[in-house]
Parts: sequence; C-alpha cells; structure tokens
Amino acid sequence: MTENFYNKSSSRAGRFKKKLVSQDELNTEAPLVGAKLTPFYKLLQDGKINEAQFVACYIIVFLAHRNPGSWPGAKKSVLRINGIPFRNLPFHFESNVLKRLQEFETIEEIFANFAFKSTPASVNRAILSWISGSYGLELMFRIPTPGEVLQQQKQGRRCVTCIMDKRLSTYILGERDALSFTMHDLIHADHFYHHNNCYEGQLGFYGLLDKTLDYFDLSRKEFADEFEYLIADMNAYAIHLLKCLKSAMVHYFSENYFNEWPKDLNPPLALQLLNNEGYIPEVMDQEILNWLNQFRHK
Repeated sequence: MTENFYNKSSSRAGRFKKKLVSQDELNTEAPLVGAKLTPFYKLLQDGKINEAQFVACYIIVFLAHRNPGSWPGAKKSVLRINGIPFRNLPFHFESNVLKRLQEFETIEEIFANFAFKSTPASVNRAILSWISGSYGLELMFRIPTPGEVLQQQKQGRRCVTCIMDKRLSTYILGERDALSFTMHDLIHADHFYHHNNCYEGQLGFYGLLDKTLDYFDLSRKEFADEFEYLIADMNAYAIHLLKCLKSAMVHYFSENYFNEWPKDLNPPLALQLLNNEGYIPEVMDQEILNWLNQFRHK
C-alpha cells in the first residue's frame, strides 16, 4: 500500500506471482481493458453497483481478457447467493463461458462457485466477505500512504486499490501489474480479517504503533523502510508482527532502543523476551495479546 514499501517481499510473496503478464502484454492490453472497465466505472458512479461489486467486475474483466474462454477455472460447488445479476452487466463472455455459467445468476455466485484461473482462493473469499459486509474494506483509485494505511488498520479497515488510469500499461511501483496489485490488496485483507483472534491482535498492535509513533526514529532510511512495510504491507499474527518490529529495532539501533520504547505503557516482561530463548509462546503470547488489547481503537 505504499510507494516506499512495494519493493519489499512479503512472507506470502512465493504464493502469488507479482507480475502476471509481461510489459509487452501490458502495453497491448491497457487500452482494451481500460475500455472494457469504463462502463463498470459508470455503473459504480451511478450507484448501480457498489464498491465490492465493482472490484469483482474489475477482476473478471481482467481475467476474461487474459484467459478468454477459460478464466472461470474449476467449478467448486453450486451455491445460491443473492446479488446483482451478471447478465445485466456489460460483460462480453464467450459462448462456452456462458454455458458454464448457465446455472448461476449473480456475480456473487460466480465468485462463490468457481476457482478462477491464476487467482488465490483468498481473493474470492475477500470479495464475498466484502459484499456481505463482514470485511470493512474501502475502494480507492490511488495508493494511500503508509500513515493512511496505519490509521485504517487501527480502526479495523483496509483499502483496496483499483488502477484505472494510464498506469494500466505499467508495473505499479515497478513491481505489480494492475490486476496483481488489486489482488494483493484483497489477499492482505483476507489475512487481516479471516481469523478473528489474529484480527483482534492486529488492532491492538496497530493502535500501539499509532500511540507511540513519535518514539520511532525514521530518519534512518533502512529502518524507516522496515517500519513502513510493517505498518502498511504486512498482515499477520500480532506476536509475529512484534517480533519483526523488535528485530528491526535491535538491528538498526539496539536492544535497549526496543526495551525503552513502550516502558511507560506497563508492558509485560514477555515483551522484552521476544526472540530470546527464554520466551515461552504457550504462556507469553497470551500475556502480550492481553496487553495489546488496551490499544484497540475505541
């Protein structure tokens, strides 16, 4: 979610290819995909579809363009979900695709019943959870700053960026094509929300960082890069996030720099023992999570 941090590799980088097509393909597809997306954007502006439905259509437009005739992938089930009829939308599917979709009615059912080609399951789950209201996502057409992402996450929200301008023909921030960029946001959203215990801990972690933001010395670029990556492009179990933070603070400064950071906030001794042999996860994880709970956004 940040220009400073998309040059970093997340812990999930190996599970999802960043550049889904070549630069030559981007140059060719950009005007074609852009034209196909325009009527969906108009529907969004006119209130005919909501933000989550627009992103669902955005993904299908890209997939259908890149994998004509085969983008739906394998059919997983036959679930019925109310929503917007996909036949009323300005798609132009091949006859074989329409035949495969003939028993379904809504865009939501397509996402629920098919394993799309080259698409992680977490993308489909995030779209459906967003549509149902269980994921608090916000559509943006720009890339927010790390500080904006921190503010969103401490309040239990995340954004999903859809590129609609000339950047369709480029790798966003030099790393991801537009579809990969949007999917990356949805994958992060799923990691943020999907497991409730993990979600609650992250709220406390991001609230703690926001409360103590002035403590961190971001004048050192290497540390600033690590820190901003942590607050804007990493979603994980709160204890893992704290371990990464401590590792960066100790590496670029000192162990004392980490220990002095939250000392006025009555942290448990377990926090100082992170990344040390004396740390007992079965006991100390919960001690830290209980402490983090007070920093959740009220």
